[in-house]
Amino acid sequence: MKSDLEIWLSGYRDYQTIQRGRPAASVLSYERSVRAFFGWLSPRGDSLVSASRSDVEAWQKSLFLRGLSDSSRAAMIAAIRSFYDYLIRERVLTGSPTEFVPSPKFRRKSPHKFGVEELRDIFSGPDLEAVRGRRDLAILMVMYGAGPRVAELAGLNLGDVVFGALSCTLLLRGKGGKERVIGIVRTPTEVLRVWHAMRLAEGATDDSPLFTALLTGKGRYGLRLSSEALNDVLKKYAARVGIRGVYAFVHKMRATYATTLYDDGHGILEIAANLGHSDVKTTMRYIAISERAQKAARVSEKRWKELRRVVD
Repeated sequence: MKSDLEIWLSGYRDYQTIQRGRPAASVLSYERSVRAFFGWLSPRGDSLVSASRSDVEAWQKSLFLRGLSDSSRAAMIAAIRSFYDYLIRERVLTGSPTEFVPSPKFRRKSPHKFGVEELRDIFSGPDLEAVRGRRDLAILMVMYGAGPRVAELAGLNLGDVVFGALSCTLLLRGKGGKERVIGIVRTPTEVLRVWHAMRLAEGATDDSPLFTALLTGKGRYGLRLSSEALNDVLKKYAARVGIRGVYAFVHKMRATYATTLYDDGHGILEIAANLGHSDVKTTMRYIAISERAQKAARVSEKRWKELRRVVD
């Protein structure tokens, strides 16, 4: 027989995934935080429904003493807050112990970006004589050419790609079930076209996943690549050119995409729309101004002419 916790978590997962449209990875992360809080409460004789504000504050203090960063603790308290909001919605509780518990303050860091030479080295890594190399290059070029979230990239189906003569469009399904269409130019389109044709030749249909595992046996052939597996593709080729750890994630490629658009003269609102951001403040954290753009940014001669009376 399921415990109350398991029943609540099952409903919470359905609520977040189906009604709120949150990615499965985000929901799983929230669930882990709830279980961590429950695991901390149990030895103390408390439960999720009997927990008080002081319990939440003591838990946060314990996380701090364990050395968790401010951003990690902020994410965990957000998860607990969300879960209690769900319990209130389901009339399990009338109030939340997280109320009036402040989230840790932290400065958000702008994502790093890949440089031109790094991108060139990464794209030259896959072996195009092998099926895996064809797939991997298509993955890498879509990462940079469209700037998808890793979950959006994992969710692409063959039918989400529409080819034109020299370009193509991708239908990305973002947070909250929101969809957006992103255009890709000729070079990555041709790479993606080859992989797309290879998938069709295998008998795949429009509803089949675009990027799949290539292992045979044990029923794994043709399985959709997970977010983790897609991150591993990037890390594999980045590691070959000396880029490792947190410096080789899809999120960084997404920031590189945003920065490239900005350097090419596109406005913040356009970039925000392409990234699927509802708040341009979020978009600004993705953009790292290039040295080229910084050198080009200067007070113009035209402006100096307007001020000539002052300086003469």
